[in-house]
Amino acid sequence: MCGIIGVIGKDANEYVENNLNLLSKRGPDSQGIVHLSSSFSMGATRLAMTDPHPRSNQPLKDPKSGDIIIFNGEIYNYLKLKKQLKSAGLVFETESDTEVVLKSLTYYGEGVIKNFEGMFAFAFYSSKQNKIILARDFLGKKPLFYSISSKFLIFSSQINLVKNYLDKTTLDESSVTTYLKFGYLMNPETMYTEIKSVSPGEMLEIDLNNIKIESRKIFTPLPISNPPEISIRGAILDAVEKRTSGHKNFALSLSGGIDSTIIGIECARLGLECHAYSMMWEESDKARYNQDFIAASAISGKLGLTFRPVRMPKITKLPDLITKYIEAMGEPNSNPTGVSMMSFYEQISHDGIRLLLTGDGSDEIFGGYKRYENINKLSRIPNNFSSYLSKLLLKSGVASDKFYRKVLINSLDNSWNFWSFWQQLRSDQYISKFYKASSFQTFPEVNVNFSDKFLSNSRLAHIMMKDLKIWLAMESNVKLDRVSMYWSIEARSPFQSETVIGLALDKMSETKYRSLNKGVLKLHYPELNHLPINRTKVGFISPLGHWLRSNTGMVEESISYIKDKFDFDQKELLNLIRSPQLGKYEDFRFLWSLIILARWHERQNG
Repeated sequence: MCGIIGVIGKDANEYVENNLNLLSKRGPDSQGIVHLSSSFSMGATRLAMTDPHPRSNQPLKDPKSGDIIIFNGEIYNYLKLKKQLKSAGLVFETESDTEVVLKSLTYYGEGVIKNFEGMFAFAFYSSKQNKIILARDFLGKKPLFYSISSKFLIFSSQINLVKNYLDKTTLDESSVTTYLKFGYLMNPETMYTEIKSVSPGEMLEIDLNNIKIESRKIFTPLPISNPPEISIRGAILDAVEKRTSGHKNFALSLSGGIDSTIIGIECARLGLECHAYSMMWEESDKARYNQDFIAASAISGKLGLTFRPVRMPKITKLPDLITKYIEAMGEPNSNPTGVSMMSFYEQISHDGIRLLLTGDGSDEIFGGYKRYENINKLSRIPNNFSSYLSKLLLKSGVASDKFYRKVLINSLDNSWNFWSFWQQLRSDQYISKFYKASSFQTFPEVNVNFSDKFLSNSRLAHIMMKDLKIWLAMESNVKLDRVSMYWSIEARSPFQSETVIGLALDKMSETKYRSLNKGVLKLHYPELNHLPINRTKVGFISPLGHWLRSNTGMVEESISYIKDKFDFDQKELLNLIRSPQLGKYEDFRFLWSLIILARWHERQNG
């Protein structure tokens, strides 16, 4: 992995030189800068995972074309691409995937991006055309922020490096509203009006003669739209092999559920030296927080994996842990699991491990969430009735949750309102009343054209596609990248292999999205029946209510701060402060999102 930065404009050289060290956590092994002119510089830090020799340090320049790349990520099919380029007569000087990406873009052009399998965010400079291409992988596994005007362009892996270059930034009210509604942000927007994020699966072509975006293109990796003829189990095994190739020592985030257990099965089958880690809560108010740990310990024993418990910190350490979490994220994300992950990855880093495998991404393609079953069960309400009544209920905002879901299920197949209802922390009506400056933006454009052949007439399919391209790409993967890279660990997710995704969508389509709860996966892994898997989906949950009840001072301090900075409903704030003691999860979950917002805002303006 790497951290990247580029500046075209005033003080470019000086800014890159003075700020490159801020990317050191993303790349502790080397730093490099190239000055193309007095007003154009690019820099990169490197976490050397492939070809860990100085010859592959970045920025990397092609001596023949003069093209340059700064690249953050891993391309798992780079050897195949390299072979094709060699057959065309190209000569290579390194064994890195970065050089393959560079020469592919130079030789084939931007269209080759759809052939890259892996995770990436990069800036490619074409010397001949004097343009830059910024691109980000299909599921947003690696970040890339930018700000552009007629006078400058700046881009980086970290939003703070973009923000610090600008003369001023403005808090974006629509993004605050989005955060309050969902607990995370929607690309391409950020918390600042002047800064954008390259969206997952997006490529920007920027003309440097006029410093303007010439085109925006959405791409879909070929193995997703046209998967090869291979079994799902074969594809998962291949994904594990490619993600561990060349690494004798790595970790597995083992939750005790189906997904991470399958990764463990394949690691054991391959005879890999895999260390399974799981969270252990010694201070919690309910036994269920350790269900994952108990199951993971037993599964590790059955599979012959080395098991290492990670003891979660004492509750008194929570305020300090939140501070680190905010620093790692760079923008607000209110998923409590993210805070727990800070301690989890810290321990793995202290053990000297730099690579970790996770089971992330399986639920969205194999129908793992309980709500998917509920959606199919409730899909029998007549279309005409539900379409009319759902619009009426959305307008009034008075329906009970149970009745609302039953009615809303058969509204428009690709209804954003329906998708957001299952994802939101609070309704639009609540937020409008709670936040006087609320501004509801349109949802991001999500490319589902790639999956038209999978969607058919399935209402559930549309929801799963949005979960894949929004929830997974803009929340889960963002959190995973920021937290793991804060500790200089590369997290890889075999279920997010493009081939696995393509095959899964194909198979789900064949079953008309009726084989849910990972039924397809279970058929391919019968040995799951003989392992002590935690059948109730938990997934490293955090004792949020216990946290809040045990840190009343932090809660009151955060709400006191936020009262003065945002135009929130004061009466409702008081009600929310009392929510941990009352035990209503919906309320104290929203209170937690306000605490994260307060701590983020204070850090940005402190």
